Amino acid sequence: MSTSTRSALRAAWPAVAACVASLLGATAAGAAENFTFESTAKAIDGVRVPLTGNPYQGARVFSISSSTTYGDGHKEVTAGKCANWANAPSAQFPQSGVCSVADVYTLRYSCAPAAEMPTESNCWGLLEGVGGRFKGRTGVIAYRSNSTGSVGVGTWR
Repeated sequence: MSTSTRSALRAAWPAVAACVASLLGATAAGAAENFTFESTAKAIDGVRVPLTGNPYQGARVFSISSSTTYGDGHKEVTAGKCANWANAPSAQFPQSGVCSVADVYTLRYSCAPAAEMPTESNCWGLLEGVGGRFKGRTGVIAYRSNSTGSVGVGTWR
């Protein structure tokens, strides 16, 4: 992701976070937690059929390491594993995937190519807390992604 793209996204995220929070509706005072994050990705494995050419079917598996900064200023670092795949041509989003950060959360997401940067994608996802302080909570995220990582914003309810 280019430095100018990363800077522009960081500048826009407070407005995006406010929008995401408003989409979730009213919550009890102090219940919602807004955050920004930056993740790096490293390919682990993948499979595709046929081996070359288009169209194809397959999936990519990769590890992620994320640094998250919450609205109150505290930071957390997590690591997990994700898989993504190309959806059918008639699907609403060309790409979908899942992530698991053991004992913290799972993520289901969908992505569409960024019109101005075809090597990057705009993505949206649903977080489900499976452990720790997030157990039983849900959240949403929006982010810009490429083959080496992502920068985004989200909120937990």
